[in-house]
Amino acid sequence: MAEPKFVKGERPAPDTESWQNYIWKTEQETPNRIEDAAKFLSGIIAVCLTIFLTPGREVFAQLRGAALAAAIAAVVLWVLALLISFWVVFPQRYRYVGDSVQSVKEMNRQIAGRKYRRLIACLALFSAGMILLAAGIFF
Repeated sequence: MAEPKFVKGERPAPDTESWQNYIWKTEQETPNRIEDAAKFLSGIIAVCLTIFLTPGREVFAQLRGAALAAAIAAVVLWVLALLISFWVVFPQRYRYVGDSVQSVKEMNRQIAGRKYRRLIACLALFSAGMILLAAGIFF
């Protein structure tokens, strides 16, 4: 049987270790940052809906044809975007093995991926609603 080879390692430089810790911490906090972005986006959507819907029926009564269809579509898209932004923040159950670091890391990656895709969908719907509203009213 062969003798095991011993490899002598060196401690990384302080700045290298600091950057590695920063990367790990950033990766761990990604779901929280995505949730914060979803909260801000839901606030923006709520403000836009309030500004747009406050004048009430008078505004919708003046719209005709494509402008009315665009306004209704924009409101529907904004409401869908608002619901998706709440879905980003809503806590869900994820399966993982508590004793396995790899399982927890994989769960964190899955959480971040799902929340990110939902946030992008929310942003896309909100943006589409803004574009439709601008196109319907100004063109």
